[in-house]
Amino acid sequence: MLSTGCLSRQPGEQQEVAPDTTQTEAARGPRCEASPARAIALLRPPPEAGACGLALERDGEGERQLLVRPVPREGEPEPSPIARGVAPEACGSALEFCELWGVSDALGPIVLASVRGHESEMPIQVYVGWAAGDRLVFAQSWYGLSSVMDHTRIGPPWVLAPFDCGGELMLLPTGRLPESKVELADADLVALAGQWAVGEDGLSAPPATAATTDPSTCRAILPALP
Repeated sequence: MLSTGCLSRQPGEQQEVAPDTTQTEAARGPRCEASPARAIALLRPPPEAGACGLALERDGEGERQLLVRPVPREGEPEPSPIARGVAPEACGSALEFCELWGVSDALGPIVLASVRGHESEMPIQVYVGWAAGDRLVFAQSWYGLSSVMDHTRIGPPWVLAPFDCGGELMLLPTGRLPESKVELADADLVALAGQWAVGEDGLSAPPATAATTDPSTCRAILPALP
């Protein structure tokens, strides 16, 4: 008769152990629905966020209209948009002149609109977009004279970049090229540093007074600058 207690193993007998998939499943992250075909870009969150990210989509209500909505987990219904707005005019009525991408951050969506140039693959302007409440707004990030390399304009040494400063989104001057180590930021760029607002026209508006916040005291939202 078999005992209901533990079964003893014979010497040399191997015991099969089920693999521990806990860490493997965690590393894979959440199971997410595929981004919709109408999506322009998937704004991915950092791996540690454990979220599915956000989808940047065309909004069918007009030219250059965009919306951002969360990507649902597998089996969940499609969420409502969290922000709507208008892409920069330089992108063209059908967004044909821009490449759009970005990230999903703790402060919300951060969208980059890179305006294609005619001389090379290097953009001629880059706009930074973010959600101010339920409004998606953009601000120009390149100011000043462009540097030149191999007879090609490669953009300015300094740009406005998004930072998390104590839980507030701020656009601050940041060095983009090696020249920034020996050249000061353009005065027009410095004057635009700080927390931007949304004007009565629904577009982004620079701060009334430039911030003097040191970017090294804040968290950089973008891993690299275009």
